[in-house]
Amino acid sequence: MQLMSCPNVKLWTKTKLVEVIGDMSGVTGVRVQHHTSDSEEVIPVEGAFIYGNGGGSKPITDFCQSKVELDENGGVIVDENMMTNVSGVYAVGDIRNTDYKQVVVAASDGCIAAMAVEKFLNNRKMIKVDWIHR
Repeated sequence: MQLMSCPNVKLWTKTKLVEVIGDMSGVTGVRVQHHTSDSEEVIPVEGAFIYGNGGGSKPITDFCQSKVELDENGGVIVDENMMTNVSGVYAVGDIRNTDYKQVVVAASDGCIAAMAVEKFLNNRKMIKVDWIHR
């Protein structure tokens, strides 16, 4: 792996992220728990990329499993407007269990869902936009 050959990159295995530590300047460290000893360690950092390894992350959908349709990997199934199979119930972000686990994807999902919810609540056939110039 090319990334792992960089001198300023270290992979912490057999650990569990406990806390991201920071102040007004940003991230200053992460607290990890070692699985082998249950001891904790604070690693000083200026930023952190957190990745759920192990063949993909399983979304936390226990609270809605009997309510909405899930795919074979446990993700909530939605249409192009982020609505589930239950009318008026929407799902966005990692709970959909897409291949793209990024904040920008979740933010985009949220925008789509917010506009779709407004359409749904006002019984509109189309989404009302505010950028049409005349």
